[in-house]
Amino acid sequence: MFIKNLLKMKIVQMTSSNLETISVIPKHLIYETIDNTPFFYKGYKDNTQETQEDIMGCSGLQAIIVSAILRFLYQNLSEAHYEIVTNETGLHLNKDDNLSTDIGIYDVDVLTSDKITDKYLEVAPKIVIEVDTKAEMQNFDDAIDYYHLKTQKLLDFGVEKVIWITSKSQKVMVATDHTEWRTYSWKKEIEIVEEIRFSMSTLLKQRRIKFDDQK
Repeated sequence: MFIKNLLKMKIVQMTSSNLETISVIPKHLIYETIDNTPFFYKGYKDNTQETQEDIMGCSGLQAIIVSAILRFLYQNLSEAHYEIVTNETGLHLNKDDNLSTDIGIYDVDVLTSDKITDKYLEVAPKIVIEVDTKAEMQNFDDAIDYYHLKTQKLLDFGVEKVIWITSKSQKVMVATDHTEWRTYSWKKEIEIVEEIRFSMSTLLKQRRIKFDDQK
């Protein structure tokens, strides 16, 4: 509760200045909206970035991490029970909150055909997996505040588990609504669903990706 109230105070403090800014920044540069506050793509103020694709791109390592996780999920999760969505899927939580997700895992009986349209999804995934973030962090003293804010929003929306993979620190944060949020090294096996686990370091080694596995 303390974290939620603290983050809510920060959002209130920065809302007015950001809403003034949005009028002069193209809407396609908005990555997410949280509590009616726009969060822009990282690098949106850099004059050397000339196109939308330049702003939205991710690093090679981030792309490989997402690819490795997706390969694992496709190989280990039953198509009869789960639907996997990716490509920065948009989630419409309410009129003030629109989030972007790297990987969402749905029960097939939740993401039914009538829920799939040409607009943002309005039903909660069972599990969300995020790799770093493309959001500009200028509104936060520490990026972890953004991670916590987005995580709590997802859990409040009905997501059962949120998993954050950070490439620079090589950490994995796992959050649920009924347990303490915990952070592990990439070596730790993380449970996705019942008895289905992966280790980020193992997945990358399988792809012959070099990284500092001493962290």
